[in-house]
Amino acid sequence: MSILSSLTERVPDRAFGPGSPEYDAGRTVFAGVGEPEAVVRPTTADEVAMAVRTAVDHGRPIAVRSGGHGSLPVTGGVVIDLSALDAISVGADGLVSVGGGARWGDVAAALAPHGLALTSGDTREVGVGGIGVGGGIGWLVRTHGLTIDLVREVEVVTAAGAVVTANAGTHPELFWALRGGGGNFGIVTRFTFQAARVGDFVGGHVRFDASDVGAILRAWRDVTVASPDELNSTLMVIPPFGPEMPGGPQLAVALQGTEEELRRLLDPLLSLPSVTEVSLAPVAFGDLLESAPPGRPPFRFVGSNGFVPELSDEFLASCEQALAVGAPTMLMLRALGGAFARVAPDATPIAFRDAQAFFMVNALLPADASDDDLAALRLQLDAPFDHTSGKYANFTQEYGDDVLATIYAPSALERLRRVKAEFDPGDVFRGAHHIAPA
Repeated sequence: MSILSSLTERVPDRAFGPGSPEYDAGRTVFAGVGEPEAVVRPTTADEVAMAVRTAVDHGRPIAVRSGGHGSLPVTGGVVIDLSALDAISVGADGLVSVGGGARWGDVAAALAPHGLALTSGDTREVGVGGIGVGGGIGWLVRTHGLTIDLVREVEVVTAAGAVVTANAGTHPELFWALRGGGGNFGIVTRFTFQAARVGDFVGGHVRFDASDVGAILRAWRDVTVASPDELNSTLMVIPPFGPEMPGGPQLAVALQGTEEELRRLLDPLLSLPSVTEVSLAPVAFGDLLESAPPGRPPFRFVGSNGFVPELSDEFLASCEQALAVGAPTMLMLRALGGAFARVAPDATPIAFRDAQAFFMVNALLPADASDDDLAALRLQLDAPFDHTSGKYANFTQEYGDDVLATIYAPSALERLRRVKAEFDPGDVFRGAHHIAPA
């Protein structure tokens, strides 16, 4: 019996093959389109467990999709698409139950009437599951920490097809591993987050011309190092994409406070002669989340990311150097510190808690560019990474043991392998950044 037939028998009306809309949606992730043998769209944790047991019985690999973040396209095997597991409920104590297939825009909308918020992805469409097990460097990261820092409990389907609860007191090692170790240990069907009570936000954008990018980088550094936890900001330098997107340096910022306070904090940036537009006003937290661009971008991206322990003059000069390569280049700096830094480095698998910022740079080449072209350009982008301490898994699109060693500290990786050996000794779940059992 084929795997699709078995799934249809064991999970009625939830298994889909080629030619169906559910199959086409489930096989598509941010990184591309795969060709699995079947896509399963379960509606309960028990259906997820049955799908896992069926795939294991047939010896088929499993991929998990929750918004596509952190996933890779799959050829062969089974995709378990969590999009129907999207229920959200808010408790009186600020504990929020969120299905593993929910989207962050829906979470923000559900929390808003209660005056609550969570550190989340940057776009409304991105899935909770991939961020909930991967990290979550989003809005409020300085104020309340990473998304994983706010997880209090998970419901997870193990490689044995069992539905278990993991928290600080029950399966604590599994709970630790799931908060940053990615999709290597099971399928999280429900998260319980501790949401934060938030006040009024003011935020928006400041845009600059490109006449003195170095001065903008240094002023942003000075603002970031001196700012209170209530200020969250991202500085981007983007190439022009046409008249409607002229490109250049731009700051996205949000403060729990008043516009007067925000302008005072941003004064080193607002007083620069390169400022071309200032758009700051009261804003609801949910409106800070943007809509993801439709479709896949027609480029090949070359670059990487890293946690920056110190926003030194040398690091910022290397950022300028990266922007000068012979291709359109995007650079992003997101302020860290604050609540992010107050978490012990061994409390989650993400250990680089001393970072002042998160950094990402990508040069853009045409979609038909060769691998040799990419390799040559990558060498020109290396300089900033001499100043970083590690990578963030969800934004890292290179794979292998050498890359894994840059994502996790040695002690964290060893601990993750031990947890993997306990809960998935047969290596059923192979996340985008695959952690093998010890």
